[in-house]
Amino acid sequence: MLEDELRETFAAKAGSPPPGSLTSLDGFADVAIRGAARVRRRRRAAVTGLTGFVAIAAASVAVLHTLTGGGPAGAPQPPGPAAQESPAQRPSTTDSPAAPTSSSDMREVTGIGPSAEAATRVRLQLPAKSTVTAAYQAKDGYLVVNTQPDGDKQLVLQDDDDQQQVLVDDATNITVAKDGSTVAWASKGKMNVGTRSDEKTKKITQGNSVDVPVNTQPIAFVGTNLVISNDDKGFDVWHTERGYSPTWDSTVLRVFGGTQDNGGVYAELKAVAPDTSMCLALLQFDQPFKIIKKFCGLPVAAEDGARISPDGHWLAYPVVGAKQVAILDLTTVFTGGKVKLWNLAVTAKTVWLNAKTFVVDNGKKFLKLDPTGKADDVEPLDQESQDAVLIEPLVEK
Repeated sequence: MLEDELRETFAAKAGSPPPGSLTSLDGFADVAIRGAARVRRRRRAAVTGLTGFVAIAAASVAVLHTLTGGGPAGAPQPPGPAAQESPAQRPSTTDSPAAPTSSSDMREVTGIGPSAEAATRVRLQLPAKSTVTAAYQAKDGYLVVNTQPDGDKQLVLQDDDDQQQVLVDDATNITVAKDGSTVAWASKGKMNVGTRSDEKTKKITQGNSVDVPVNTQPIAFVGTNLVISNDDKGFDVWHTERGYSPTWDSTVLRVFGGTQDNGGVYAELKAVAPDTSMCLALLQFDQPFKIIKKFCGLPVAAEDGARISPDGHWLAYPVVGAKQVAILDLTTVFTGGKVKLWNLAVTAKTVWLNAKTFVVDNGKKFLKLDPTGKADDVEPLDQESQDAVLIEPLVEK
């Protein structure tokens, strides 16, 4: 069968025997994650998945990819072959790439260009019981954030030769900068940053590491600044080129993304009255933030799926209840600019295909929304969305 031939081809390419042999799981052990504590969910910055935040440069030719064959991010995956557990693999300490998974755990990735007229297919090797939290197309392959059943996360690079390497392991959360050059991860009371500057080994060179309170997570890079959050304390900023001094702001509910000049962020603030709709603010980096502009009375964003367009012009998000999609013009919203609403029931899977195309998922199909067009005008993509995870291209220098 064609499927068997493909599996044998990938198994040979990875240097491992096809499924069914006694050693077919030998390469799987290196990408298995050791158990660690789960972290509580909170409303995260929807700059997502970088989590959720990777912006696409306006001038770049964006390519939308979808990962098919597994469940949507955050949903359980179908049972697969059990993984062999190996000692935790620390970033920047491995001398050789982690071996690929068993070929029986291959999942298909479909790439769709801006015109949605064609699709190119590649295959990723993923642990059978993991879920994909985020996936990005880098210049040297694919960066995939996997979440294991115990809640731990790892960042894996699959290069153009289909070889896999674990870059970060045993993390409670992982954030990738929008240009793909820097990664932040939380692990065991530490916030860590590292760079992907070694083109030969592909490994992350670990930079600064600071102590943070338990359950502190990296949210988004804005230049060299790292926005972090904590369920009990709020949001803060770590200027990663120096040490960290806590200055938590509990009035910030979530951060949507950074400004184009990297001088601040767009964020949701606590409303003055409980029944007030969402309050959006432009915050400048200070100690940790200073309010520059603020506007209340906006449709409330759902927990996940909000994203700022690559050119910084638009903020788009599913409205709480998932029965509408709102797109705000960030150049006029603080002076009472009109909010566009699409009456659509959607999931949290979203991406900006380019500066004027916001892609949403209605549970069956991906739909394209144009913020400059008429509200409720939608154009379907020729791609089923069920059991698919969007892969975003990174804008790398």
